[in-house]
Formats: sequence, structure tokens, C-alpha cells
Amino acid sequence: MLTVFGFGLRATIEDVLYVVRRPRILVISLVSMFIVMPFIALVLALVIAPPTVALVALVTLALSPVPPTLLGKEHDAGGHASYGLGLTVTVSILSIVLIPALVVFLGSITENPFNVGFAAVARQVLLAVVLPLAAGMLVRAFLPRLAERVEKPFALVAKVVLLAAVVFVLIAAFPQFLSVLTASTVVAFVAFTVLGLAFGHIMAGPNPGDSRVLALASALRHPGIALAIATANFPSMQFGAVIIVYLIIGTIVCIPYMKWMQKRSVKPWAPSCEG
Repeated sequence: MLTVFGFGLRATIEDVLYVVRRPRILVISLVSMFIVMPFIALVLALVIAPPTVALVALVTLALSPVPPTLLGKEHDAGGHASYGLGLTVTVSILSIVLIPALVVFLGSITENPFNVGFAAVARQVLLAVVLPLAAGMLVRAFLPRLAERVEKPFALVAKVVLLAAVVFVLIAAFPQFLSVLTASTVVAFVAFTVLGLAFGHIMAGPNPGDSRVLALASALRHPGIALAIATANFPSMQFGAVIIVYLIIGTIVCIPYMKWMQKRSVKPWAPSCEG
């Protein structure tokens, strides 16, 4: 919430509507995130065959929208800021309807009665994206000088709170963490992240700023919504630890890509490289 509020302090309506006004890039983004990546997750589940708890987490993550922390990562990678913000907002709102439909479809093709309630997804979206973003944008609209002064302190506080939360959850789930940290789980999550970066980067097209955003959006998914889907369908399993494993692996795997993109963004333009 703090992260998204901080971005709301410098966001505009044009940023929020960026993807809506570009239906082509919206369709490409949805295909990459909700068709290509679930297919990849199912293939990895069959080929690598991780433990059941990791398999379920892998598929539910593939069905989840982008996390709010994508806004910070796409900025660090030199991505198109308006595309990142617009994609986060639009996909999050669409996921209220899209995710339950995808879960039901998955259940029909696997002959299992999978489902997740609209309310569970809507609550995550409203609390994590819509309300904090709207609050930040309202402060920017009515108190622009205040928004400018508090933007950087809020960003710093958000990072500190996020780090503290990760440490707390790691400590609380440490016994489960060790039990799910298997070779097949690590390989599955690494492959999912690498393929997400690759397909998203390619599908976004020649614009480097767009490629960076869609690559990260395809590889990184909302842990809260994935947890809600998983626990709704497998209430006897504990998914907190395995999703932490994914978050750690995803962050580590994305670092080289982000560094590479940063170098490309400052590299002088060369005709031979651009064709």
C-alpha cells in the first residue's frame, strides 16, 4: 500500500489510462500474462514435477496479476513508467473477473472443481492497488507541493517496511521454508521466471521501455492473490513458505536482466545495433 501510494503521488490520469488507450499493447500484455505464462506453468509442472505444494503455487502464480512492487522494479530497469503503472492498474482491475474465470476454466480441463471467489480477488486489488493509488493521486491533485515533498520519504519507508515484512515472514515460516526448498522447486521457479522475462520481452515489441515492463510483469506475480487462489482450493496445504521461495528466486533471477536493461538504457545509440 505504501509503495503504490508513493507512486500515486507522482501519477497522472494519463498514466493510469495509458494501456486502456492502447488496446494493442493491452491485448499483447494479457496474452503474455494470462495465456502464455499459465501454459508455461502447466508444462513445467508436467516436465519438472515439483512437489504438489510447489506445483499448485506455480500455477496459481501464473494466474495472478502483477504485484504492486513491479512499479519499483520497472523503474529500476529503465522501463516505460506510464506503461508500468497503467498495466498494473488495468490488469489488477480486470483480474477481479478474469482470475475467477481462468480458475474455473483450469478446473474444467483438469476435471477438478477449482474456484476462487470474486470477493477474495477484489479485496486484494482494492487494498493493494486501487485505494492507495487513488489516495496518492488525490494528494498530488490537491496538495502538489506536499506530494513532491513526501514522495521520496514515502518510497524509503515503503522499502524498509517491505524488507521488515519479508524478514518477519521468513522467520515465521522458516521450518516450512526448508521443507519446500527442493531442487525441483528451485528449477521450476527459475525456469518460470526466465521464460517469463524472455517471452514478455519479445512479445512487447521493439520498444525497449515496453519490453522491460512486460518482461517483469510476465515473470513476477502477485503473491497475495496466488495465496488466495491456492488456499481456497487446497485448504489443507500451507503455501506461505513456497511462495516466499518463489519471491526470493524471482528477485534474484530478475537482477541480471534489470542490470542488463539499465546498461542498454544508457548505452549510446548505434545504427548497426538498431538495424
